[in-house]
Amino acid sequence: MEKKGIHRRILVFTSMTVLLVLFLYQLRHINSYAATWDQVDYSLALERFDIMAMQPHFPGYPYFILGGLFIHQFIEDQTASLTVFNILFYFSAIFPIYNLARWYVSKPLSFLITAIIYSSSYVLSTVNQPMSEGAGLAALWWYFWSMQRAVRNEGRKGDWLPLVLFSILLGIRLSYLPFGVGLIYLFWVKWKKMEYTPKQLSTRILFALLLQLIWVVGLVVSEGSIEGFLKLSLAFTSGHFSDWGNTAVSSNQSVMGRVFLLLFKNLFWHGLSSLSIIIAFIMIVLGLFSLFHFKWSIKNLALPYIMAISYFIWALFAQNVDKPRHIVPVILFILFILLVTVLKKLPNPIITVICLVLLFSNSIQSVHMIKEQATQRPATYQLAEYTQKMDKNSILYTWEETRVLEYLNAPISHKRIMTYEVFAHDITYYKNNQIYLTNKVIEGFKSQGTDLSGKIKKVKTFHSNPIYDPVYHDIALYEWIQ
Repeated sequence: MEKKGIHRRILVFTSMTVLLVLFLYQLRHINSYAATWDQVDYSLALERFDIMAMQPHFPGYPYFILGGLFIHQFIEDQTASLTVFNILFYFSAIFPIYNLARWYVSKPLSFLITAIIYSSSYVLSTVNQPMSEGAGLAALWWYFWSMQRAVRNEGRKGDWLPLVLFSILLGIRLSYLPFGVGLIYLFWVKWKKMEYTPKQLSTRILFALLLQLIWVVGLVVSEGSIEGFLKLSLAFTSGHFSDWGNTAVSSNQSVMGRVFLLLFKNLFWHGLSSLSIIIAFIMIVLGLFSLFHFKWSIKNLALPYIMAISYFIWALFAQNVDKPRHIVPVILFILFILLVTVLKKLPNPIITVICLVLLFSNSIQSVHMIKEQATQRPATYQLAEYTQKMDKNSILYTWEETRVLEYLNAPISHKRIMTYEVFAHDITYYKNNQIYLTNKVIEGFKSQGTDLSGKIKKVKTFHSNPIYDPVYHDIALYEWIQ
């Protein structure tokens, strides 16, 4: 018994040490690059909140920006402020993760589950960006815990907290709307147990809607009128689903192609494996073990299954599948289900050792990715730096890169261009200037059926790790031959 107690203490100490070391390492290596359009939007919002000027873009993410503004009182850099807010808020999620696991397994194993989930490398790289996902994932864990707690409690104890946390969740990241299915599940369970009267159920539904109005009304006030806010929301929604959002509606990719990309590339290889063959192998092994207890997990972990499936469907049809970060919430639910299942049903030394190997593999990969993300200059930054060497009379035509160039005060003129017809007309004003284009512009022109043979010459290429920016990690600069 004494030997067993020592092993338990070692397990707790190891898990807590990993958690603390990774947290401090995150704070030691803060990512302060606003390398994408969205990241610039968020960073500029700390200077002046204006959705019409895309500071940030719709729907405004008010609670995320408020968190960033609070940290900005102590940190001068806007982008770093958002990243630090994500890091601090996500670290707080170890409390709900631990308590969720504690309902199923022992204290030492709960610490182990918490450490493994927290150390997930791709998740941490997502948290370490000035994007709303990091704070959204933290809020999601608190929301999930509050719902599970309310479902398990007898009567109506604690059933108001999920309504409050769902409002905070959507005020941080509106695309997490599908997780509202958790509230439906909670209401259904309570109704089935006859713990709600029709009046009590109606009151809670109304309260949930009123809580959402807190941040929505705040955005309406910031835009000046309901009409202006509605026009802005409709314009953004229309663009997201029919133009630039790369959803199932706007993409030429087949549904099966999107499913394959989401499941194997985004979910398994990026999300669960963090581009590591060792971690991928461990995940497969744990997955095979968990299959023997699939019925148990379905019965006892119904809520995370429901939430994961709901969001996967949303990501499949309404999100950009070229960006693996959009599937991160599903990754977290899968990890939780997988670890709870194997450690609950197979609490033996072999499984524990496998999980410890996973923890250390995650930690090593996380340390590498955290440092690289904080120190490697993104391709868009490299492009902005190169423009300082170009002739001041040059003009550069870009796609989304122009947002970053504006943010970094690039010394040459640059324009966002979408169609060849507009480009052909515009360059007539720059006959005495050197004209440059990025590869995204070239690719866009070619997709429109334009033959550019003999009209362009590659000048320079810029590269950064695609795991942090899957769209603009490779930028090629071309010169237009007039």
